[in-house]
Amino acid sequence: MIITEAPYQEVLQLRQTVMYPNYEIDFVKLPDDDKGLHIGAYEYEELISVMSIFLQDRAIQFRKLATRTDKQGMGYASGLMQWLIDYANDMKFEKVWCNARVGATGFYRKFGYQETGTSFQKNGYDYIIMEKIL
Repeated sequence: MIITEAPYQEVLQLRQTVMYPNYEIDFVKLPDDDKGLHIGAYEYEELISVMSIFLQDRAIQFRKLATRTDKQGMGYASGLMQWLIDYANDMKFEKVWCNARVGATGFYRKFGYQETGTSFQKNGYDYIIMEKIL
C-alpha cells in the first residue's frame, strides 16, 4: 500500500461511488475542498481508499473517509488513519477530529478517538463528532 496525495477528481469519484452512489458527483463536493489535502491509499497504482484533511489552527479535521466496497475490511482505511495520526504527531498538531457516522464509531475508537457528545443528522445519517487528543 502506498499513501500519497490523490488527484481531486479521482477522490470525488471514489467518494460518490462509495458514500452516495445514488447522487450526482457534485453532491460529494465539500464547500472547502480547495483548502483540503486529498490523500489516497493505492495498491498497484489503483486508488482504493481516500480521505480529505483540513488544517484548522493546531487541529486537523478529516472528512469523507471512503474505501472501495470490494476492498473494505482489508486495512486500507486503517492505513490512511495511521498515516494521518503519524502526520499530525510529526507536525505537532494538538488533535485530530471528524464527524463520524454513528455506525463507524467502533472503527475510530480503535485508533483512540473519543466521542465528544455532539451529534447531528445530515443526508439521512446520524453523526457524532469524535476527536483524538495528541
